Amino acid sequence: MAERSPEQPAEPGAQGTAPNRIQLINVLVIREGEQVSSQWGIHPQLKQDLAQTEWQELSEHMNRVTAIVGAKFAQQLSRDEGNAPGHGTA
Repeated sequence: MAERSPEQPAEPGAQGTAPNRIQLINVLVIREGEQVSSQWGIHPQLKQDLAQTEWQELSEHMNRVTAIVGAKFAQQLSRDEGNAPGHGTA
């Protein structure tokens, strides 16, 4: 998740200030039984502000990111489950 955090947080109740955090991009990994899937999302305004070539480039990078993150998550799950009681090798 990409976030913007200002150096000085806004005073509570300050009018006209930007929020302290804005989620621009996120990656979600979902486990359903033994299946693991990953997907990514982008803030609608950011998507709208991107040129077509920028959107294509971002999509390519994010598809690679989700594939890597999903694979690492699945790998870690299989390691963790292999260490669980009753799942050892004989």
